[in-house]
Amino acid sequence: MTNASASKDLAPLPLENGRPRVQRLVERLTPLHVELAPPVRDPWKIAVGGLVEYEVEMTVTDLRALGARRFSADFHCVWGWSRPAVPWAGVPTAVLLEAANPSARATHVRFSTADGAYAACVTLDQALDGIFAVELDGVELPAEHGGPVRWLQPDYLWGYKGVKWVASIELLDTMRPGEWEERVGDVEGFVPEGIIQRFGDLRADGGRR
Repeated sequence: MTNASASKDLAPLPLENGRPRVQRLVERLTPLHVELAPPVRDPWKIAVGGLVEYEVEMTVTDLRALGARRFSADFHCVWGWSRPAVPWAGVPTAVLLEAANPSARATHVRFSTADGAYAACVTLDQALDGIFAVELDGVELPAEHGGPVRWLQPDYLWGYKGVKWVASIELLDTMRPGEWEERVGDVEGFVPEGIIQRFGDLRADGGRR
């Protein structure tokens, strides 16, 4: 799921005590979120608006009907851990946005969680590399991991660029970061090149650590 054109200009690997920083490898994703509890809606609906020809609203059932597929992607958390080759199932962002027909003026996409303040903004190209995930580890996406649907960022972006419990997608002509992106202090959210390279080496070595 890595976009070579986006990853070639990534920041250099940050150093600690003169040595490249590396991520701690984990076997499972650790649920981290700012919300006190997962939001509940019945039925869950996802709305697409902003710079689009058609405003779209659909349920998770509608989303799945667009064609969920299985895939794996490395997941990198800015708090110092990564999980390689996480198995997901979901619908590519491009499939959903196609139904809304984005305007030629649209350059960015802002994803927002339901009933909360969390939001993330990425370029349109980065958004098209992402997935609306509905399954994790072969089962329906648990609520603590953003179920029933989360926008999963491409693996060259830190995990905080993804959005759990996504309910709103807005096409924009400018970058409009979310509150927590600004608090992190890095609204672009690129994973350092050295970490990307390390996980590429892991895959090439058959996953040996």
